[in-house]
Amino acid sequence: MGANETILKEATAVKDDYKVVQKGDLVESINKMNQVFHYIDLSYAKEGIMVHGWLGYRSNEQLKSVLDGHFVKIYGQYKFKNMVIEISKMSGAFTEVNDWMASYFMPKLVSLGLRNSAVVLPANIFSQLAVDDWNKKVSGFTTRNFGSLNDALNWLRKA
Repeated sequence: MGANETILKEATAVKDDYKVVQKGDLVESINKMNQVFHYIDLSYAKEGIMVHGWLGYRSNEQLKSVLDGHFVKIYGQYKFKNMVIEISKMSGAFTEVNDWMASYFMPKLVSLGLRNSAVVLPANIFSQLAVDDWNKKVSGFTTRNFGSLNDALNWLRKA
C-alpha cells in the first residue's frame, strides 16, 4: 500500500465482497481477483461534479453494495448536484437492478441534491439497452447520454 492510500473498507470472506481504497482523488472498489470494478474520481468535486464509473464485470450485489455504501456517503459528504456515470468500459447488463435504482437509489440521490446526471454510454448493446430502460424509469432530475467523458463534463458545466 502506497503512502497516500487509505483503505476505506476491507473485503470479507463473502463471495462477492470487495475492498475500497482511496488514493488521492480516486476511490476504487477492488474485487477478490484484485481488479478495480468501480471508481469515484473526486478531481471534479470543486466544480460540484462527481465522476464515477464501472469497469468490466460486477455482480448485482456488488453494484448495490457500492452504490448504497461508500458511494452515497461520499455523494452526501461533498453535496454534489451533478454526476457523470461512466459505463463505456462496463461489461454485462444491469437491467435487473434498474427497478432498485429507480425506486430506491436515485430518489436517495435526489434527496441529497442530485439535479443532473450525464451517462457516458458503452459500446455493448446489452448495456445500452439497460441504460434506455433506466432512463424510462427515473425521475426527479435531468439525465442525458453522451459518447465521451468530455462531452458529459461540458454539458454538466453549463447545466
